Amino acid sequence: MIMLAVAAALAGSPPGYVSDSACTSCHAEIVRTYRQVGMSKSFYRPRPEDVIEDFDKLPFRHPRSGDVMELRWRKGRLVFRRWQLDASGKAINTFEQPVDWILGSGHHSRTYLYQTPNGELYQLPLAWYSQAREWAMAPGYDRRDHEGVQRRARLECVFCHNAYSDLAENTRNGYWRNQGLPAEMPEGIGCQRCHGPGAEHVSRVTAVESDAAVKAAIIRPTRLDATLRRDVCYQCHMQPSVAVPGVRRFGRDINSFRPGQPLSAYNLRVDVTDAGIARADRFEINHHPYRLEQSRCFRESKGRLSCLSCHDPHRKLAENERAAHYRAVCIACHADAHRATEDCVACHMPKRRTQDVIHVVMTDHRISRTPGGPGLLAPREERDPVIEGIEIADAGLTPAEAELYRVVASVRAGSSEAARRLERFLASTQWPDIEPYFDLAAAQLRQKRNDAVEKTVRLILARLPDHSLAVEWLGLAQAARGDRDAAIESLRKAARLDPLRVETQYNLGLHLAARGDRKEAADCFERALAGRPNFVLAWIHLGDVREGDAAIAAYRRALEIDPTSSRAYVALARALRARGDDKEALRYLLHGAAFAAKPEIVRAEMQ
Repeated sequence: MIMLAVAAALAGSPPGYVSDSACTSCHAEIVRTYRQVGMSKSFYRPRPEDVIEDFDKLPFRHPRSGDVMELRWRKGRLVFRRWQLDASGKAINTFEQPVDWILGSGHHSRTYLYQTPNGELYQLPLAWYSQAREWAMAPGYDRRDHEGVQRRARLECVFCHNAYSDLAENTRNGYWRNQGLPAEMPEGIGCQRCHGPGAEHVSRVTAVESDAAVKAAIIRPTRLDATLRRDVCYQCHMQPSVAVPGVRRFGRDINSFRPGQPLSAYNLRVDVTDAGIARADRFEINHHPYRLEQSRCFRESKGRLSCLSCHDPHRKLAENERAAHYRAVCIACHADAHRATEDCVACHMPKRRTQDVIHVVMTDHRISRTPGGPGLLAPREERDPVIEGIEIADAGLTPAEAELYRVVASVRAGSSEAARRLERFLASTQWPDIEPYFDLAAAQLRQKRNDAVEKTVRLILARLPDHSLAVEWLGLAQAARGDRDAAIESLRKAARLDPLRVETQYNLGLHLAARGDRKEAADCFERALAGRPNFVLAWIHLGDVREGDAAIAAYRRALEIDPTSSRAYVALARALRARGDDKEALRYLLHGAAFAAKPEIVRAEMQ
């Protein structure tokens, strides 16, 4: 029976891994208690039996954007709905989308994701906050110009919120890989994220090998040295800045880290200087070890104090056990200061409101001598960090490597000046790794430096002649210098190399439409939308190459997805007028004049 269960568990798992259900046969009690730990519920399908939210408090209206939102259960599925109210109070720009995944255990919050046919994940703007038992905007959304339903949850997000999905390995340029995920994925952080791939371990169990052989085939973090033991936790929990995440080593793919390996060989720790907040005052939701390492207790423990000193990852500690449990850890070093009833953590690791998730209060793991005051819990407004400097932690890099990784991190954070430095660096070194050249070309595209784009892309193609992304970017550079026919041929080639890449189909459609090939352009936009139905610009351009009701439907869909699109308001109004529906055209223009990102464009259309 165990053999059959293990064989089933192996099906569909990444190489070397098994389904965590295979662990239950031998570790049933650990599996049972782990189900209450937040990590086990970090990513999962919505189910009616797991509801913790108060749906009676919906709909929620966001005053800054005018969005009205709700989540409702319909026939066993959780469905998100967002709309706005026009001047007469009637719903307009209504968007509906079933929720495919929930992100977050619900111990502090839950956010909601949907998955497009090409496998990409997108976040929805509404979140549930368990501490306050209230609905509010998801982190980073409490602003008029929020990203709506178009914020992509990248593979880097899923890496820390779920077990590994079965993705084909990409070591040529892991950062520039497809962002699609399988339709079926694990649910939650599982045993093997901390213990390493379990297939060999399970195989030895089923073969009834010796106890020593079975144990040798799995990682036991408590038996690792202090640094490697911390690295198991730090793979997800060491994040000094949400604005500038760590940089993976060139050539390392997203799911290539394994417990027992040095984390610095996979990911380089990045820290930042924020102009608005001193480093000692920065406190984000994923700052547990970052703040702990700032503590004198941590520094003087010389590796003895770690996450596992206080936290059993297999069991959620009951509320009434916590003070005594943590006090026992403290008195190992502070016996002279101990009082039998003292709650050390309440004073020396006070709860604070986080700066990046403003509706959540977390324990500050920086152990301080003096207690914090009530100001630590005061309400906050969302703010964008002002990054003045970026540092790469010492990981045995040469000076050239350290400078390159630091510049790449700055480029990915959007620094134009860093892009120029990267260009000079690569021109002077002919760096062997290909990934920095992709970063450079992407930055040059953003800056519209098209001659520079073509030069960089040709360097990439000299080494990777059939890389679809590089061929696509070559086409964009050719189009920018006026050679549309060459651009279309390059984009056609890129589409053949990767027929599922949405951006390639979209860009090819743009240039076919500009050349007057409206039918073929429409086909390209439809292929793009088949993979990514929330692609607003593809809907707008599809409307441009269609006529009559088909054009109107495309423009309406664009506004349902993005009710701030100035261009869609104007295009829809013109299409409605052409049909003789002046009243409906005026309705959309009046609404767009109040809610569009560039209302002056919409107002000009009304004159």
